[in-house]
Amino acid sequence: MPRNKKEKPSPELFWNELVSVYFDFCRDKFHEAPTFDGSAPRDLKSIVKTLRERAEKSQVEWTSDVAKFRLHNFLEFAYKDSWLRNNFLLFNINRQKEKLFYNIRAALDKQPANPFE
Repeated sequence: MPRNKKEKPSPELFWNELVSVYFDFCRDKFHEAPTFDGSAPRDLKSIVKTLRERAEKSQVEWTSDVAKFRLHNFLEFAYKDSWLRNNFLLFNINRQKEKLFYNIRAALDKQPANPFE
């Protein structure tokens, strides 16, 4: 049976919680709730999808706690970048996500080895 309707992609797991993480982050850092219109939902979904895929690739189960932790830390790295901090739009953050992943990897690589492992 042919389908005339375009199939909607499945919703991202924990979507509402992750939107709340983003709003809480902006309120905390900028003392203002962000607008969430135009491309913002699509950009956040792209960021979350990439975070989920990277977690799954590393054999990390994508739970609500993992999703919220990873998004919050990703936003923290975006905020540490002076240009992104001054241009803190999901559009910009999404376009700069590879740079942020490189910075995250560099920070992880600099951490001292755990002597208790």
